[in-house]
Amino acid sequence: MNTPIQRFSIILFSFCASILHAQSYHAINGSPFAGSTSMYTNPASTINSVYKWDITLFSTQLTISNSSFIINKASLLHFDSANAQITNGNGNRYFQAAFDINLLNLQFKLDKKSALGFGLRGRTYNCLRSSPIIYNESIITLHDFLHANNTTPYFEGYATHAGWVEANFNYSRLLIDNDHEKLSGGITIGLQKSISGAYGNIERISYSEQLNNATNQNEYSLTGGSITSSYSSNYDLINNANSITPSVIKSFLNDSKSSVNLNVGMEYLIKNLYTDPNSLNNSNYDWKFGFSIMDIGKNSFNPANGSFTASNPYSNITDSILIQQLSNAGSLRLVRDTLAKSFKVIDSLKSSFTISNPTRIIFSVDKNWGNHFYLNAELSVNLFSSQQQEKLRTTEINLLTITPRWEQKKLGIYMPMQYNSNGQLWIGGAAKLGPLLIGVHNLDFIKWFKTGSQTLNGGFYLILNIHPFGSKIKERDCPQP
Repeated sequence: MNTPIQRFSIILFSFCASILHAQSYHAINGSPFAGSTSMYTNPASTINSVYKWDITLFSTQLTISNSSFIINKASLLHFDSANAQITNGNGNRYFQAAFDINLLNLQFKLDKKSALGFGLRGRTYNCLRSSPIIYNESIITLHDFLHANNTTPYFEGYATHAGWVEANFNYSRLLIDNDHEKLSGGITIGLQKSISGAYGNIERISYSEQLNNATNQNEYSLTGGSITSSYSSNYDLINNANSITPSVIKSFLNDSKSSVNLNVGMEYLIKNLYTDPNSLNNSNYDWKFGFSIMDIGKNSFNPANGSFTASNPYSNITDSILIQQLSNAGSLRLVRDTLAKSFKVIDSLKSSFTISNPTRIIFSVDKNWGNHFYLNAELSVNLFSSQQQEKLRTTEINLLTITPRWEQKKLGIYMPMQYNSNGQLWIGGAAKLGPLLIGVHNLDFIKWFKTGSQTLNGGFYLILNIHPFGSKIKERDCPQP
């Protein structure tokens, strides 16, 4: 591609976007050893932990689901000659990635019937998604791209990014507790601080081919559609500052809005006393069933100066004119002012925008086969569609995950298999050794040990937790008459 603006133009016409998923520590789905981390899947689970105390000092995870591009000449150790390439072919493109960091999560049982949990974490959800487009290696310029897609009726797509920090407060309590069954309910309230937000939409952009009599060459002129772009205003503080100082960072955070995130759930453990006369405790159940509604809430952002929507292009605006106009537009405000020459309607966006959290329903079933072997099945159903452009939303990529595991207090081997909402089948792996658990979403990562073309699908997770203050695993006492 000849210039950065030409590369940007092709990406602008090709991609559109919005989603990601963050809480994906699949190895410990349903595990009685998950401790405080379990409240991010089901708020009712903390009372069913085998530990009285659980402190997760640190955990993090990255998940990427991608059909938009590949990285050539790359490996885990060599990126010096790597380059990104849009995937060849005709079809929809998407890129979804999520990243979270959890600090100082803890769970503590007040007594045999109730537990408290607390956690600090930062989360980001990001996604690009487009309508079907044609792309191949011979496409160098925007003109080439439009020529290859000349039979496409219009382009559509969207992009959404949301990043925030939150403090979570969890409470769970046993509602039923006897020799063969336990039913618990729980709630987690998250106090959110919206840190970073951005979105862009391309809606029904169309064009037509015409002959330029002056040059005797074909050109492409816009015939319809609209473009919208905005990001959170706190980035203007950084752009306007000469350097990033503590005062700039403080102003950046103070310009962010606060909100509340709500999570509720129930968990049911059952044991067959005819096959095993021992009373039910948190680790010897036969079946465990979970139901939760997670991440009910949204983040709000003030739009940056220059946020705009442009629609109804002038009929004489060709691809060459558009490239020339945008070549010197180095900020969102300049892009808006430049597009005012190409579109009949330009509206500045001044009202705050909101991006919904990845609200979803989670169903889970955990079967104890004995001898420390378990099998977990989890179904995560998004309550919002990722395809709608009218409202800004994030969604989880998780759909169906099956996780066989063998685990004890200090040792564990896991093989989560997931079929995600993008139709990808991943087979992952994880291991626990003492306080450390580390896993990958897709064992395909082994290709990264050899330099070549990488597809960027999968990710990793890591958990470091301890169980202090004599929180030894205790079997359940028999209920008093």
